[in-house]
Amino acid sequence: MRTAISTLVAVVAIMVAGCGGSSPDSGGTTLPEPTSTSASTEEPAPEPTEPETTQTKQNKPAISLATAPIGGNPDDAGVQQCTAAAWLAGQIPDGTTVTLGTVHLEPDNVFQLNDQACPSDRQRCPGLVWSPGSTDSCYVGAVQVAAGDQDVKVVIEAAVTCASEQDCRAVEAAAKKQGSQVFFIPGELPSPTPTVDPTVTVEPTETPETPTGG
Repeated sequence: MRTAISTLVAVVAIMVAGCGGSSPDSGGTTLPEPTSTSASTEEPAPEPTEPETTQTKQNKPAISLATAPIGGNPDDAGVQQCTAAAWLAGQIPDGTTVTLGTVHLEPDNVFQLNDQACPSDRQRCPGLVWSPGSTDSCYVGAVQVAAGDQDVKVVIEAAVTCASEQDCRAVEAAAKKQGSQVFFIPGELPSPTPTVDPTVTVEPTETPETPTGG
């Protein structure tokens, strides 16, 4: 009976030892420590600072005119003349600009362009921009250098920029129809005055005596 009790006590002791944790010296497997999961503290990536790509700007329709449609008359006839040049083709379409360029004469052998023939306070034509709200006249001066029997046309080239292709075609048609109505009118050139050299002495001409009969 005592032997049975001793055997039972030994079995219970062995079971209790198996349920306990393994000591460092026992060679048993140690359970891993639980790892704590912390929230991520990283900040979100910064937004790009470069400006957004814009759409490519579209160029407006543009044309070149051999001559702007202009009208005007010289202030006075004479060797020196100054004439106005004004837009002649009605209302300029909205969004359209006309930039005046080079001035020349047809024919070009009777008058020569000369800005000094116009008062200094008058607007010159090259570089002037006409638009729907601004079509002020400009002025062209010239000096007659040779005789001529026909009026001399003033031609002003122009570059036109429009809001639409249709507007450009309308301005081009008006320019071809009107053309330039600005002319210089040639007159009689003054006769050149002969020059006299004051260092030259002109000897008087002697009149021969007429012999008298006896």
